[in-house]
Amino acid sequence: MPWSAAAAPPPVMVDLPTGSRVASWTFPAASEVKQQTPIIFLHGGPGLYVEDRRIEEGAVFRELGFPTIYFDQAGSGRSDRLPVAAYSLARAVADLEALRAALGHDHVILWGNSYGASLAAVYTQQYPDRVAALILTSPGMFPGFDAKRDYSVTARDKVEYSPAIRDAVSRIDRSPAEAEKQISQAAAGQLFDQIVSEELLNGVVCKDATVRPPALPGGGNLYASRAIFRDVKRAKLAAESAAHVPTLIIRGTCDFIPASSAQRYQTFFGGKLVTVQGTGHGLIEHRNEVDAALREFVSHDLAALRLP
Repeated sequence: MPWSAAAAPPPVMVDLPTGSRVASWTFPAASEVKQQTPIIFLHGGPGLYVEDRRIEEGAVFRELGFPTIYFDQAGSGRSDRLPVAAYSLARAVADLEALRAALGHDHVILWGNSYGASLAAVYTQQYPDRVAALILTSPGMFPGFDAKRDYSVTARDKVEYSPAIRDAVSRIDRSPAEAEKQISQAAAGQLFDQIVSEELLNGVVCKDATVRPPALPGGGNLYASRAIFRDVKRAKLAAESAAHVPTLIIRGTCDFIPASSAQRYQTFFGGKLVTVQGTGHGLIEHRNEVDAALREFVSHDLAALRLP
């Protein structure tokens, strides 16, 4: 049964000791055998939020006995905004750890999508004993690795940023505190939502795709996006600090993020890299193949862990 926004329950607001107040959703397992270790979804961006379709996609895990937890990262979606100086990758990691503790789970499985995979990688390096496994779908650029993105394989046309967007980005990058005196987080978020929905969204499907990604509801945060994106580029994950946990990486052949980045995740964490032909960053075109890879990983690799 397709997930619809109208059917989505209101979020539970969780006050974290970090000072963040985040919107979260927990969906129980939908099978007779129920696992206690949850799968936490980490959305993309940075500065975006949980899309309704991700909740539908999580049904494959719930059918196999795993509860799924979603949350809008601080500053975006239905979570409370922070002071602009507070947005950072370190804060995102601290919020994730605080949320895990607040929900009372000793171990979690992280499902990181796009930038969410970057966040999952840094969190797992810092808290290896808390992560039972990793599921990385269309992983964003590996932390500290920068390579050319190739949009020529996608349905995205050349993007011409408006003067308002260029001005906002320039101001925020120079000094977020000064920028906020002229451009509120709400106003900058509306600019961010506009560029994502009108210009960038077609970049998540292949050039000749017959499907298009669903419209986004809005709620992005340009301040969080710029600050955390900068931190991801500067992050350093030393090879000797790698935590080898059961890991599944899924990437489409039309992903604008280069394959070399996905390979770095595999080198760092081990595990399996699945490449889906004719599918873009959104993993929309051949969803049945994506779900089959997820089911195989959960049924075999996670089952071997003997999770509680």
